[in-house]
Amino acid sequence: MTRTATRRLIVPISAVAAAVALATAAPAPAAPRDSAMSSMSSDSQGHAARSAQDRVNDAVSLVQQMKQDPGLAAVLERARGVFIIPHYGKGGFIVGGQGGGGVVLAKTESGWSSPAFYSMGGGSIGAQVGGEGGAIAMILMTQKAVDRFANATSTWSLNGNAGLTVVNWSGKTQANTGKGDVILWSNTSGVYGGLTASVTHISPDTKMDEEYYQRTVTSAQILAGNINSPSADTLRNALASRVASSR
Repeated sequence: MTRTATRRLIVPISAVAAAVALATAAPAPAAPRDSAMSSMSSDSQGHAARSAQDRVNDAVSLVQQMKQDPGLAAVLERARGVFIIPHYGKGGFIVGGQGGGGVVLAKTESGWSSPAFYSMGGGSIGAQVGGEGGAIAMILMTQKAVDRFANATSTWSLNGNAGLTVVNWSGKTQANTGKGDVILWSNTSGVYGGLTASVTHISPDTKMDEEYYQRTVTSAQILAGNINSPSADTLRNALASRVASSR
């Protein structure tokens, strides 16, 4: 073999070696991508936790509003639990058949439990109130009503099949509230017409429970008072506080 031929062979071998070196080094940039994905996941979890806390904070404001009515405040003192839905209608609860969410708290031997998160449907509610925004609270007067929430593992509806007696709140008919398992209250006038039949697809929001408590929990554990969060103390205290009687 001549010297010229030898040179021609050396050049391709060098090129192949360089290509192999580049190929070996190529996967290195993957690390920043993994880091970015981890950051996105963390941001998503943080947003979900903030959304859960926002719902709790909104529930505090609603409880304070409810207690402006001395009669309703007295009912809350006798209640075994409460399901608070802070927003619906244009406020974001029910629009075009979409659902929303709220929190359920139960009264235990040591006071009010921390909140368990629930979602709720009912596409006709928004139409009944003319698309206005408002809030709904279901005051749970019996242990049977609390247990219906605590033991629910699937979707259920607040209708005749639930086995619960429902009474609409009216300050003029407080005597009737003693006959109901659930007392429906709303801060929007005229919401009660057909509301009971429209409250459908109530189900535990286990994903939001996990985001709020940062672990796997069940509604039954929360409502029994076995799971607590200091972030919910303001809501628990709002429910526990007494309203001074008017003179």
